[in-house]
Amino acid sequence: MEMEYYVLGKKDNQMVSSYFDRYYLLLISYLEALSKKGILSQEIGELLSTRESELDSECSLKGQAIEKRDFILSPDQSSIINVLYKELIEGKSQYLWDYKRYEQQLKKEIDLFLNGKHNELTMSQGAHIYGTQIKLTILDNNPYNQMEAHPDHQATGWVMWYGQKSEEEWLRIYEKTFGLLKEIDIGTYTELNQIIKKIVPLWTSFWTHNSASYKECVGHLYMGYTIDSDMPEINNLEAIIHESSHNKLNLILQFDPIVLNDKQEKYYSAIRPDARHIHGIFLGYHAFAPTMYIIMKAYLNGYLWNHKQWFEKIVLYYIKTKFLQKMIKKYAILTELWKEISEEIDYVIKEMDVLIKKLNPSSEVLKRAKERQEQHFQEVNSKYPYLEY
Repeated sequence: MEMEYYVLGKKDNQMVSSYFDRYYLLLISYLEALSKKGILSQEIGELLSTRESELDSECSLKGQAIEKRDFILSPDQSSIINVLYKELIEGKSQYLWDYKRYEQQLKKEIDLFLNGKHNELTMSQGAHIYGTQIKLTILDNNPYNQMEAHPDHQATGWVMWYGQKSEEEWLRIYEKTFGLLKEIDIGTYTELNQIIKKIVPLWTSFWTHNSASYKECVGHLYMGYTIDSDMPEINNLEAIIHESSHNKLNLILQFDPIVLNDKQEKYYSAIRPDARHIHGIFLGYHAFAPTMYIIMKAYLNGYLWNHKQWFEKIVLYYIKTKFLQKMIKKYAILTELWKEISEEIDYVIKEMDVLIKKLNPSSEVLKRAKERQEQHFQEVNSKYPYLEY
């Protein structure tokens, strides 16, 4: 099928570029609305009226130059613009924090930018992960990191640190992860460098790999480091593909809704421990299909060294992804765009069907996976007996 690459990665994805163009114009409109309301009117006025040529000549004498478009699109600015707009223009009080604090953060960043001190910007801090354009840093302006992104995890803002590993160790393991991704799927690797600007460490942990991303902060991944794993680069790979898929979808969601279902409806998710709207089911569906597809490819190409636990996880999450697909087919009332995206996910799942045959799991492995999935359903359904499934 002919694809726009809403799901898998692609070199020079024009779909992603066009959405970033639209997102930039949307953020400009947010800044204009804030300025009209009297929020940072002078700073925003100077920012929007300044030409790139004027900035270039100023910055050529002071070091690193950053284009105005890249500055505004950077998640360290765009997330603050989003929260101020939603608070002060849309009046969405569920995000009501001390917005004055974020107003001052944005003022500081704009002043640094206009004065050519681009090396001092929050977006400029951190070290590049070798082989990528992505930085690793615990410095993050995103106001939304004070919110929980998943019921099994803490709010990311409370755990942004390197934990029991040094910054150098984090850089090395993520360098290994991206090197592995480049070998497995060059399209996704290249596209990640287009979308993701920063990885923010979420401490070290045992048994689980914490990760998060936010709709209003397109371009930042919040990632953990599973220190008791014998293959932490694979834990990273799984989480990076998952969260970057959310980032791609979050970019599109700035403009286009996914589903038209009643928001009061609640459904069973094969992934989550809580009741979900069909919108949330689609988010998981969109993320888990490419994630498990790439992990399957990694296993078949010998990068997981016939690891038994990873093999069983691949089989389990293959079954879970098929369950998510069933839920979408049965219940989702999709917009025309999201029908197209759903068809691309179907294509990826067909490719997974081919790969699972090559993996050839035994009847015992399949049985255990199905039993674990059934146990998950029973646990969730006991807490939320009104769920559709």
